[in-house]
Amino acid sequence: MKKWIGIGLVLLIVIWWIAAAPRPEIRCCVAESISFDPKTAAAIAAVEHSADFAAGLEHFRSDLPGYDDVVLLTGGTRALVTATDGKIWSVDLATHAVEPFVDAPLMAFGIHEAPGDPNHVYFCSSNAYGEPFPGEAVGLYRLALDTRKIEPIVLEVPATLIDPDHPVVYADNDPKAPELRRDGSGGDHRPLVVCDNLEVSEDGRRIYFSEPFSYRDASLDDAVDEAIALPPNGRLWRHDLDTGTTRLVAEGFHFINGVLYDLHPGQPREESVLVTQTSLFRLARFYLRGPKAGSYEVVLDGLTGMDDGMDRDASGRIWLALFTERSPILTWAHENAWIKPLLLRLPPRLLLRQTQRTGVIVVSPDGSKPLYAAMYKGLPLASIASAVPAENGIYLANESLGELDSEQSGIVRLKWPKQLH
Repeated sequence: MKKWIGIGLVLLIVIWWIAAAPRPEIRCCVAESISFDPKTAAAIAAVEHSADFAAGLEHFRSDLPGYDDVVLLTGGTRALVTATDGKIWSVDLATHAVEPFVDAPLMAFGIHEAPGDPNHVYFCSSNAYGEPFPGEAVGLYRLALDTRKIEPIVLEVPATLIDPDHPVVYADNDPKAPELRRDGSGGDHRPLVVCDNLEVSEDGRRIYFSEPFSYRDASLDDAVDEAIALPPNGRLWRHDLDTGTTRLVAEGFHFINGVLYDLHPGQPREESVLVTQTSLFRLARFYLRGPKAGSYEVVLDGLTGMDDGMDRDASGRIWLALFTERSPILTWAHENAWIKPLLLRLPPRLLLRQTQRTGVIVVSPDGSKPLYAAMYKGLPLASIASAVPAENGIYLANESLGELDSEQSGIVRLKWPKQLH
């Protein structure tokens, strides 16, 4: 009898092991053990001002739900935010009154002004890790502020196959870079699966947007598995508004999220862009032009939290939003990759139940030096998805993987830290 009980238990374990496996796009490419550079954490700790951060928070309560990003409109009296209810909301920055502005296709994530065109903004829209709405498509969109009309800019991208062992960055003059042209030429193409975050060039003619992964029917559970396994499924795209061409900038990198062009004084256009690799806790640079074109470099490795969106202030400093801190459990798992096949078969909700701190890091204009950092846990913040500087403070996009507490809804603003005056 004991023999058959043992055989039965083994069979149950085998069945569970097979049934609980993550999707093939993740289990194929679990990263080897990695160690984070301790110098980055030490440099961040040297400029940490968490107590000042807590004292500088201002909370203006309203019916506004959680939101992923903020764009300040010309004149500085109004903002638009991409909310988790699928709407883009308007915020009066003087009275803090809020109202729904427009229903976005699916759910809007990153949002950005259109330089030189005060009547338009661009935004990314994707499935919110749930069932898609019939007739609505993932894409990069443009919103007219006067008519509230939404039009798609990019719904399809070139179909490419990632080589997990060889990440690639395409120089601007590389003829091998996959492209999809306005007339549909350029080779095989596919629907855009995720549009996460975006950046618009200084002259307003090029839009960079990130696709952290491209497998269909992604769920929140898949996103958690991505954070554990670290597969190189991420891509960065660029759309040229003048030619209507969508071009691959880079692929084969883990979870590309936020994107920001590098400052380029005296140059006609950007030579490189910075990207956040959220669950790799990394800030990286892709070189597009110049002597390093077609290469990449790690700018900061081992950040103390999951870096999400990023924005520049008037002095050129970069504000990195830390969605949640780098937990000891996840750090240990990355350093001991042998445990990941087991972790990937456990219910992802177990990891999501951990209540962790959120925060911001401010770095030098080139991204290499931490200048200010703070972590926070408590009301009114859940997780900071972006930190957008303005004259009267920094607007913190307050998002949650679940429902926001009633004490968290509304606008959260950070007074300018004295260390950055």
